[in-house]
Amino acid sequence: MTLSQALADDRFVLTAEFGPPRDPDPAPVRAAARLLGRLVDAVNVTDNQAATVKVSALAVAALLAAEGVDPIMQLTARDRNLMALQAELLGAWTLGVRTVLALRGDSLDVGPYGSRATHVRDVDAVALIELIRNLNHGHLAAGEELKTPTNFLIAGAANPFFDTVERLERKLDAGVSLLQSNVVYDIDRFVRWLAPIADAGIVERAPLLVGVMPPRSTRMLRYMHDNIPGVEVPDAVFARMDGHRDQAAKDEGTRIAAEVIDALRNVEGVSGAHLMAPGWETEAVPRIVESLDGNLALRACSEP
Repeated sequence: MTLSQALADDRFVLTAEFGPPRDPDPAPVRAAARLLGRLVDAVNVTDNQAATVKVSALAVAALLAAEGVDPIMQLTARDRNLMALQAELLGAWTLGVRTVLALRGDSLDVGPYGSRATHVRDVDAVALIELIRNLNHGHLAAGEELKTPTNFLIAGAANPFFDTVERLERKLDAGVSLLQSNVVYDIDRFVRWLAPIADAGIVERAPLLVGVMPPRSTRMLRYMHDNIPGVEVPDAVFARMDGHRDQAAKDEGTRIAAEVIDALRNVEGVSGAHLMAPGWETEAVPRIVESLDGNLALRACSEP
């Protein structure tokens, strides 16, 4: 079952994020695909996340597809010019990728290449979305026609507490038909942010998957709260993590994530959750999924 089919089933969808390794070894990618593929509806592959060099998202997405996992391939405008972006998209469709998350990309200053690499500015996130939409319509940026148009499900980012109705409508008008949000810990504030979004009909035009990240330490939570726009960590979550270290911190973090997902299931306008556990996804995602209420409909190995 593909992500598009899961969304059409009108049930609570689960996706997970997978960060490609630095070393060009396909074995851990295939192992992660076999593990995560039986737990979630699709796996989101990051693209040089945090401005660091990793195995390409396209290569990893192709490996996932070969293992029967539906990949969501992230594509950042930061690293490629207009020609390279289109070539990457055509290659992705050829290799079985059917969903693309279009992103601007983290600032190069976040990683070790701030003074070494060039930030390509041919397109921003919205222009990248329009570029993918044009491929779906059968033509490239210079007017070349495609005999085999793509048919990507185009995903775009939504930033709770930061994005307005107008900002999100601009992405939808450009071609987005799926939204994936940044990490949410404060459900009450999220619900207040979502209300006008839902009233404007945005979640009817593009289902919303909400980001959920199990914390591993109070330090991690503090960094996200202080430095990541749109991430608000309530005092109660800080208090729960305070004093926990190592495995105890992981245990509490996975409980927090599972509780957030359970709460999101009852929020009108939320179509699913997107699990992010950078660096420990193959450990955290199974633990979180297994701890969820058994009534949560998940992609099972027995599904065709």
